[in-house]
Amino acid sequence: MSEEQTKQNVSLEETFEQIETIIKQLESPEVTLDDSFRLYQAGVEKIKTCNLLLDTVEKKMQVMKADGSLADFE
Repeated sequence: MSEEQTKQNVSLEETFEQIETIIKQLESPEVTLDDSFRLYQAGVEKIKTCNLLLDTVEKKMQVMKADGSLADFE
C-alpha cells in the first residue's frame, strides 16, 4: 500500500495530515478495540510511506559548494 501511494505522488504533508487524523481518532474515548487495531495498522502504513518519501527526498538533495557548483548530499 505505501509503495502505491508513493507512486501516486502523495505529498509528505498530506501523509503527515493523514497520520494526525489517525492519531486524533485513536485518542477518542469512543474508539473500539477493533477500530484501534485497524487505525494503528493504517498509521504504521502511513509512517512507512513517510519513510519512503523522505528517502526519495534525501536521495535528491544536493549541496552547493563554495565555488557555486552542486554536489550530492552525503
